[in-house]
Amino acid sequence: MLFHVTHIHSPETCPAHDPEQARATFGKILGSAEEIGVKLVGAWVDGPAHTAYFVVETDSAEKLFDLFYPALDIASAEISPVEDTLALFKRRFAEQKG
Repeated sequence: MLFHVTHIHSPETCPAHDPEQARATFGKILGSAEEIGVKLVGAWVDGPAHTAYFVVETDSAEKLFDLFYPALDIASAEISPVEDTLALFKRRFAEQKG
């Protein structure tokens, strides 16, 4: 399944201010996805808003938790299952024609 993750931290807990913390949080997340069994589809950041966006693919909530565990002390995350919109529309349209 695909998941959209919105990671929000405060200016006070921002890992950009501390290279060691950045490696221990975002560095760990970005570097360990494959090892954990999560495919990192993409990752983006809005630095001034202290918000990062991830799209990941995995078959397990446990793997999602393991992936984002390094950042639990500095942030919260909203995780939503998502689906490819084009594939959804093609499937729905095919069902209506069929």
